[in-house]
Amino acid sequence: MLDRATRSGAFECYEHIGSTELAGKPWLVTPQRTITFAQLRARIETFCALLASLGIESGERVVVATSDDAEAALLFVTSICCGVTVVNLDPEMGPERARTLVAAASPRLVLMDRALVTKWALTGSQIRIVEIAAAAPKGLFGALRRGQGAGGDLHGLLKAQQPKAPPQRLDPETLAYVMFTSGTTDQPKGVSISHRALFAHLRTLTRRFKYSPSSRVLNTLMLAHADGMIQGPVIGFYNAIPVFRPLRFEVTSIDRLLDAVFQLRITHLVAVPTMLALIQRLGLDQRDAFQGGDFELLISCGAQLESALCESFETTFGVPLVNVYGLTETVVGGVFAGPDAQSRMPGSIGMPVDCELRIVRPDGTEAADQESGELWMRGELLMSGYFGAPALTAEVMRDGWFRTGDAAYRDDSGRYWICGRYKNLIIRGGYNIHPEEITEVLQRHPGVREAVTVGMPDAVWGETVACAVCADPAVSNEELLAHCTRELEPRKVPSRIERVDSLPRGLSGKVRIEAVRDLLKEVREFVAPTADGSAERTQRLLKVAAACFKTRADSLSLATTPGDIAGWDSLSHLELVHGLEIEFKVRFSPRQIMALDRLGKALELIESA
Repeated sequence: MLDRATRSGAFECYEHIGSTELAGKPWLVTPQRTITFAQLRARIETFCALLASLGIESGERVVVATSDDAEAALLFVTSICCGVTVVNLDPEMGPERARTLVAAASPRLVLMDRALVTKWALTGSQIRIVEIAAAAPKGLFGALRRGQGAGGDLHGLLKAQQPKAPPQRLDPETLAYVMFTSGTTDQPKGVSISHRALFAHLRTLTRRFKYSPSSRVLNTLMLAHADGMIQGPVIGFYNAIPVFRPLRFEVTSIDRLLDAVFQLRITHLVAVPTMLALIQRLGLDQRDAFQGGDFELLISCGAQLESALCESFETTFGVPLVNVYGLTETVVGGVFAGPDAQSRMPGSIGMPVDCELRIVRPDGTEAADQESGELWMRGELLMSGYFGAPALTAEVMRDGWFRTGDAAYRDDSGRYWICGRYKNLIIRGGYNIHPEEITEVLQRHPGVREAVTVGMPDAVWGETVACAVCADPAVSNEELLAHCTRELEPRKVPSRIERVDSLPRGLSGKVRIEAVRDLLKEVREFVAPTADGSAERTQRLLKVAAACFKTRADSLSLATTPGDIAGWDSLSHLELVHGLEIEFKVRFSPRQIMALDRLGKALELIESA
């Protein structure tokens, strides 16, 4: 067998951050912690030593699940450097899905928050679990045990290690990471990205966005998703530049986010279109946030960037905006609209960089310019396949080409435009959601006969999750939403559940998705007016709030505040505002939206409008 090992791109980065001038400079800054490049390098060495002591070899999987951003980033980057394949799981996912994905990954080691040890209750004689906790070391043999339960804490184990340099050479086809996308329990899709694909695409991103030693990146996107991790801590490691995560992006933090852009002298901001739309509406008092002299580029990713939003944002804030098209299967990108004039056209996804595109008709032939078809991609950035799922891989790969599932066309200038979707996918606020996953969770409830999930257009989030359900009348929508909340990450919980007697089906018996969407468009709740106008408005307000917070209307009152109910988070806050504006035909100002700290305040604003 030929030795395909070559000098590792990760090792070259490890060597680079060992320079004296970088040692004390920050790599990652979060509200709780600043990690310097010297500290990152030291963690790489102790983690490599720990893996060696446990007999974990290159290419074997290590699962990471933590709500601590600093630890998630450290473990992701150090795992890649050490040659093991990191599987980064969202700590907010439900227990059943977590157990399914861990089993699919077949890891040698699971590193997880203490709270998740109990919540997920992982089982299996070959699962070795280590808690991520800064507790006193218990010793290697006392700290680790196989099977159920946790095996001590990571920090204690690391302190006991003698530093060990990472491997200099790796087979470039070694998997750097596996990232599971939304999918059903029986068909989990673990996108496998090799060292070859990852580092080829990091080179592309660096050239395209002109990262330099003076660059400073701000990225608050979730680290459990590719755009958060790869365009954040990983690009910072690759270029030896600092990455800032000063806050969690919320409606009430937009002012602080824009302050941070100015005060931290940010050069590159990574965001999704929903964030840009909210900044456009709520950040108008800080239009000069990007005018401090340091800022270079705003990178929009994760979802389609509408031309109107692109043009309006650039005009309002005087900042250049680049639209990036890509999928988890292509690391993060591949097609760029900007920053060059040739590829830039608001509304388009631009042109391919370091990859090839083609538009393919249903019969497999290539479409002409201006003719729509499925968008296919080819290049070094492509995934190796879906982990342990050759049949799923074969569905999307054709002779080295990846079928994106998006409908697109190429114009006469060579730019590409997305015009639809062949695959069944919901993109909510920049995050991909497979509707079958929500349907599967609903159908696990004993009171549900059948269900179907679709994406519905939404002015704030792009799309929201809506479900049509055939269920026992004794089972309330609130109970179904509570069931979904236990099993799904918050962004996947349905915004709407509508009861139907039966699902619309075609002659073959297959559910007609467009007919479901039409059905949901027709459903409108109606609250009859009362003699007391204020009481009637209160009733309507509480119904809107209950739908947004995924709870019962009788559990809410005008005195309810965000601290009183778990469902009142940043996402549902905007859904509440949007829902009230539609229900009462009012328009809230940015200051009113950010000051809305109880439901009674919302009623006051409505009545004064």
